[in-house]
Amino acid sequence: MSSAAARDSEGVRGDSAQPGKMRSGSGRRRMNELLSRMNELVSRAQQVLARVEAALPAWLTKFVSRYRFALMAFIGTIIFARAQVLLGMRSPAPRIAELSYAAFLNMVSVEPARVSALRISLSRYSFLLDGEPAFTRPVRAPMDVLNMLHRSGIDFRAAATSGAAGLVPLLFPVLWLAAIYSVLRRQLTGATGSVGKRATARKLSADDLSFDDVAGVDSAKEEVQEVVSMLRQPERYAAAGARVPAGVLMVGPPGTGKTLLARVMAAQAQVPFFYCSGSDFVELFIGRGAARMRALFKEAAAVAPCVIFIDELDALGKQRTLRLGGQNDEVEQTLNQMLACMDGVDSSNNGVVVMGATNRYEILDPALTRPGRFDRLVRMELPDDAGRLAILRVHTRKLALADDVQLARIASTAPGFSGAELAALANEAAIRSVRRQGGEVVMDDFVGALIDFTSSRRRGIGGFVSKIVGS
Repeated sequence: MSSAAARDSEGVRGDSAQPGKMRSGSGRRRMNELLSRMNELVSRAQQVLARVEAALPAWLTKFVSRYRFALMAFIGTIIFARAQVLLGMRSPAPRIAELSYAAFLNMVSVEPARVSALRISLSRYSFLLDGEPAFTRPVRAPMDVLNMLHRSGIDFRAAATSGAAGLVPLLFPVLWLAAIYSVLRRQLTGATGSVGKRATARKLSADDLSFDDVAGVDSAKEEVQEVVSMLRQPERYAAAGARVPAGVLMVGPPGTGKTLLARVMAAQAQVPFFYCSGSDFVELFIGRGAARMRALFKEAAAVAPCVIFIDELDALGKQRTLRLGGQNDEVEQTLNQMLACMDGVDSSNNGVVVMGATNRYEILDPALTRPGRFDRLVRMELPDDAGRLAILRVHTRKLALADDVQLARIASTAPGFSGAELAALANEAAIRSVRRQGGEVVMDDFVGALIDFTSSRRRGIGGFVSKIVGS
């Protein structure tokens, strides 16, 4: 009955075909053949993709190169599936009888003793029929329909799966792996390329930024102006045996104008300006931060003389003995790479000035802050009364001030305010004037803004400030 019921046949795995040595021998041969096929399909996929790229228009070539791995995986899957089919057709594996589903149901109900070792999967029932391997494909239909067909004696079977449909289970894991690879590749190799996006060279206009925009830090401004003079006239200092400082480190509380002073310096020197933060170089994968650092200095050397400004340097340059956690090795490698790059800047004297800004100088690594890397240490403290008055004048130049506004009085009642806080105070006073629909900013607007600011940010002195201002 099994010979009469057998229709089509296909190769099976060695574990369901033969036991013992014959099974292991045939499985080893098939594995070797599959490995050779896989080596061939890689080269064939590359050749196919190269021909496709050559035939595509220019606007599609960029898309193909970007998703090259996914396309190669797709082509390789098709070739691999085809190789499996061909290998199965050529394999000398034993033929297995396929019963129709009707014959299988009849066998189980009439002669169950002939069926043994039944193994059920979603699309295939494998079993031994009279000791010989056989299988059937279950039919997905309502039970009443199956019972009616079984009682009527009609022979029925599941439709054979087409070759294209057989590729679908293979495509989903391949596409999933391709997506994971794309994300990892963007994190690994793409991270280096993103340095240019994060720290693109910009040429700042000297008309938009000048040292007149920086107030309250006269000592720091003088030191930076001297560096600008060195960048503009390097031959003058070279004649005296002097060199441009390799690095300028600005230290001070938040809001004292460190970033602004660096931008003004680049604008007045008329050199490209690279801006980045110390956290831009802290990566999960070891080696990516160091690669970013190398790429940044390489790009800067190509457009030298220029200024590299690294804000929040303490995120990158913390003392190596203070580091804890899993990112210790990565951050330390990045810091070591920065030290090496700054040594190269110093020795070549190619006009690349590295400027750093931090408000936590005490935790920086001594190897980073030593002369030869950061030659100048510029302290930027909170402004005094005269400095606050100068800052208020800068930030109220474009405001329509009423005659009763006394900037000196406001400056004297705002001790400990940084430049950023004074800028916010002037802006809040202007907003209050618009809120009351006044044409000018009056003294009461500044008083209200100052009281609100101190009450919200410096609790306990809001009432004291209101008494002083109101007196």
